[in-house]
Amino acid sequence: MSRIGVVTGLLILLAVIAVSAGCLSYSIAMVSYDGDGVHVGVDNKGGDARDAVMQVTVFDLSDFKQVEVDKIVRSVHLDAGTNEITFDTDLQPGPYRLYIYMMEGGGERLGCVIKNLEV
Repeated sequence: MSRIGVVTGLLILLAVIAVSAGCLSYSIAMVSYDGDGVHVGVDNKGGDARDAVMQVTVFDLSDFKQVEVDKIVRSVHLDAGTNEITFDTDLQPGPYRLYIYMMEGGGERLGCVIKNLEV
């Protein structure tokens, strides 16, 4: 194996570790919409209550396009265990893709998930 291949492999491994590092203490359990807003279940596996910042970016997938229709950022308090966070938004019937980011107060990204949602 060439030196470039080894270096590239190590860089990819480091990138995967860096991106997934935040996923160890939080996970997104479920996403739903009930007409009043998007409900996101967050499992705080860290054991301690923590403050964080969540961002939900909503894309409409109608007509074979992906168009951003809303971006909601808010501070959240997560107790140990499962938490349900509600993001107020008005969605019309159709397919959506949600990018859900979890960040610490200083802006350090702890993780990101992509969820599809049918309204």
